[in-house]
Amino acid sequence: MRSKGTREIVAGSLALAATIFVLPMPLFDVVTGRADAGATGLFILGLALLAGGLGSVGFGLYRRSRDLKTARGYATREPSSLDEDRPVNPYAVPKSYGAVPPLS
Repeated sequence: MRSKGTREIVAGSLALAATIFVLPMPLFDVVTGRADAGATGLFILGLALLAGGLGSVGFGLYRRSRDLKTARGYATREPSSLDEDRPVNPYAVPKSYGAVPPLS
């Protein structure tokens, strides 16, 4: 099972990684005042990647934290494949299934 918010965190991390490659040179050109149309376009693309990446990571972390805030109990947990092996009384002596002779 994939936890909630994982896709958003991965997409946001990829956008932030792309920002590292796209933004630095156009940012330098815009700050120094010698940016042409291509540098300005890349600067705007880098800012959009930065904002989208931060927003996506923040939203993914928010979705993940909502899941962590819910109280866990037998009524709210998701079933697993080992539920049929769970004893009804967890304090009872486990069955030996023939490996050890039963205690008398």
